[in-house]
Amino acid sequence: MRALRAAGMLAGVRLQIAGVSPLHALEQLARAGIRVRNVQKLSATRLNFCVKCKETEKIFAIFARSCYTVTRIENIGLTRAAAFLRRRPAFIAGALLALSLAAAGDAFVLRVRVGGSASRFSARAEAILAEAGLAPFSLYSEGAAERAEAALLGLPGVAFASVGKAGCVLTVTLEEETSLPPPAAAADLVAPRAGVVETLTVLRGTPLAAEGEAVAAGQALAGAFFLTESGERRQTPAVARASLLCSYTEEFVGAADGESFRIQSIAAARLRAGGELVASHCTVREEGGAYVCTVTLTVRVRASVNLGE
Repeated sequence: MRALRAAGMLAGVRLQIAGVSPLHALEQLARAGIRVRNVQKLSATRLNFCVKCKETEKIFAIFARSCYTVTRIENIGLTRAAAFLRRRPAFIAGALLALSLAAAGDAFVLRVRVGGSASRFSARAEAILAEAGLAPFSLYSEGAAERAEAALLGLPGVAFASVGKAGCVLTVTLEEETSLPPPAAAADLVAPRAGVVETLTVLRGTPLAAEGEAVAAGQALAGAFFLTESGERRQTPAVARASLLCSYTEEFVGAADGESFRIQSIAAARLRAGGELVASHCTVREEGGAYVCTVTLTVRVRASVNLGE
C-alpha cells in the first residue's frame, strides 16, 4: 500500500488557472476535497499547479461556468511516462524496469526547494520540514507532508502552503495575499448575529462551525489556533471569512391596509435589518381598529478576520 501511494504522488497532471485572484480558486478546490501540489505563481492572475489525474474532470466541471479559465499544460511523473510507453510498445519492458529503479530512488528527499511570494521564510520552512521528518536524505511521507503544510500555515502572512515532491526534490510553495495587511492579533472569527452558517472559508486557524449549522451572536466560527499532530494547541492569527443567513422580524402599524403600507413596511424593515436581502415575507392583520404589518426578512451577513474586507 505504501508503494501504491508513492506511485500515486508521482503521477499527475499540471494545470494552469487564470482569472482574478486565482488563490480563491484554490480555496474552492480545497472545499471540494481536491489537494493541489507544486503551486507556481506566474502572475497576479495566473497559477500553475499539479493534481492527480482522476481529479482533472472534476476540476473542469467546477470551473465550467465560472470566471476562471483552466488549461491542461502537461502530464507529469508516471502519467507522462505511461503516455510515452504507449507510443513505443517495443520499449515497455525496459521503460518499466527503469521506472521502478527511479521510483525506488525517488522515495528519498535529496534537496529542498522553497518558492512562492512568501519564500523569505525558507529557513523557517526547512526547520518545520525537518521537524516533520522531511530533511535531506530522509524518506518521503505523505503524512509528514500534510503535517508540514499545517505548520507552515502558521507562518505570519502565509495564506497558502503546499508541500510536494518531484523526483528527489521536495518543493515547498508559500503564498501570501499581497493586498492583505499582516494579521495584527490572534483574534477568532465570530458570528456578528445569530443565524445559519451559509459558507465558511478558513485560510488559517481552526474551523469551529460547519456550513448549515445554527450559531448564536458572538459564537466563534474559526479559532485563532491550530492543533499539532500530538494535539497541542498553538496560537496563530486566524484568517477566515463567513456568510450567515439571518432572520429579522418587525411589526408596523398603519391606519389603512394597502399596497403602499406593505411596501413602506418592507422598506423600513429592510433598512433596519442590514445585510443582503435573500427573501422577504409580509402579512397584514387588523387589530384594535388599526392594521398591523408583520415583515419577516432573511438577510445574508458577512464577516471576516484579518482579510482586510
